[in-house]
Amino acid sequence: MKKVIISDLDGTLLRSDKTISEKSINILRECKNKGSELIFATARPPRAINQYIPSVLKNDIIICYNGALVLKGNDTLYKKEISRNVILEIIEKAKKYNLNNICIEINDKLYSNFDVTDYFGNVPNEVIDVRELDFKEAFKVILCTKDSINKNLIKELPAECNAVITDNGTLCQIMHAEVSKWNSIQHVLQHLNYEASDVIAFGDDYNDMEMIEKCGIGVAMNNAVEELKSVAKFIAKSNDEDGVTTFLESNNFIYVN
Repeated sequence: MKKVIISDLDGTLLRSDKTISEKSINILRECKNKGSELIFATARPPRAINQYIPSVLKNDIIICYNGALVLKGNDTLYKKEISRNVILEIIEKAKKYNLNNICIEINDKLYSNFDVTDYFGNVPNEVIDVRELDFKEAFKVILCTKDSINKNLIKELPAECNAVITDNGTLCQIMHAEVSKWNSIQHVLQHLNYEASDVIAFGDDYNDMEMIEKCGIGVAMNNAVEELKSVAKFIAKSNDEDGVTTFLESNNFIYVN
């Protein structure tokens, strides 16, 4: 049976050490060989996806920035960015909640006004007062804190924004109001001539909520947030137990035999 398999990366397909097991690689490769579409839908930027995906799993379409950018090879299928003026409003609102650590993703480059190592590891970025940047639009703003982000902030953000709190409440990821993984998936399905009922989707965090709820088979990882589990049709084993591919080869959903 041909299917569209859509998987989040961090906390889902990637194990805690940011690797994919040989077992998972082999099963996903077999799925592709049998004709299934394999798509990764992640909050990550393009530059931070390919380094974790082995060449045998490289796929034509990737969904980046929680859906703000969809790439097919070097071509852009869809993009939606936030204007500079709106971003400056976001920064002012964040100050009210003592959220002063700001990151901005512009053209596959990360800018921040602080050292991001504690949040994202040793990733390339330019440290600068982001208010001084000369740009028109950006794919995403990330507010970072060691504490838990106050959800009331989301209510006060400009109407042009869509925000989701992830990573145990330490990150607030802000995109254009029309951006979500689910919205970008709809563009991809139209491009591929598939229906939502043809999709099996895997996720673990709040930014996967709509995708898991609306795709044909929505699967939450065992390590997922409880709210996601409550809308999923199935619960898979954890990301550290190869939950995605264990589910795909289970008796109920055999995509590899």
